[in-house]
Amino acid sequence: MPDRKFIMDLAKLLIAAAWADGELQNEEINALKDLLFNLEDVSGDEWSQLEIYMDSPVSSEEREELLWTVLEKIKSEEEKDLVVGTLEKLFQADGVVTEEEQAVLDEIKEGVLGVNIGLLARLSQMIKATVTERGETYKSAAQRESQVDDFIENTIYYKLKSESEKKGIKIELPGQEVRKICLAAGLLAKISAVDAEISGDEKKAIKQVLSEEWDLSEQQAQIVTQISCDRTLQGLDYFRLSRGFFECTTLDERRNFIKCLFKIANASDKTSYDETEEIRRISNSLKLTHKDFIEAKLTIPDDERQAL
Repeated sequence: MPDRKFIMDLAKLLIAAAWADGELQNEEINALKDLLFNLEDVSGDEWSQLEIYMDSPVSSEEREELLWTVLEKIKSEEEKDLVVGTLEKLFQADGVVTEEEQAVLDEIKEGVLGVNIGLLARLSQMIKATVTERGETYKSAAQRESQVDDFIENTIYYKLKSESEKKGIKIELPGQEVRKICLAAGLLAKISAVDAEISGDEKKAIKQVLSEEWDLSEQQAQIVTQISCDRTLQGLDYFRLSRGFFECTTLDERRNFIKCLFKIANASDKTSYDETEEIRRISNSLKLTHKDFIEAKLTIPDDERQAL
């Protein structure tokens, strides 16, 4: 298992690569945070350190130093796999790996220690392009839903406000709490939609969780459930959901939330293997430990879990 410093140096190298031209717009910084947040090998405390590292430009000298620090520490296939796997996740974030990106990945796979500064320049260009493209999403969303502040991409919150006003339902919770509920609802719906459809039992379970865990009225829970399920089937921004929920919850809240995800998975028939793996992915994204995940999984009886 790669040591923690190696993992942090690798994450810092990716940040440094994004700063290759000395500039990152606010939207691009948020995009970079989204992309790196979902590296499951970075803990919650380490993430806080990386956030600070993202706030100011990284010099070319430090960028080269980080490259060699990472390369010199690659002593095993496991460490090489970590480097390649991390880059693959980053490049796949926009749904496609280009020929140029694949060429760099292949070059690293074939012999990491033989690469040179030229590779760093190419890598920097590609990471910058990935971050810039994702940053454009923030700009367009800001123009469309500026009222949602940092959570402007959270369509659930935007639609909840609109639908509630139409039906004359007053939301008396603080705005930050409403956002937290909406992010949670998106992740709950994501589990129910693992098989590409959401059953009536799953919607009922989501509504029950929202009512019990966040004290929503039946009408409020119904609106949030319907909007989140409809939007999830169209495709929700998983990066935004997971990072947003992490940043507005406590560790205990996240641990309890994973148990809620298993309730949704078990609402219709048995908890499937695919649902369990999706919950594992969310658990990792929320910086929870394997122990936290197992404890949540064990809240479902053995005979109600498939292929586990």
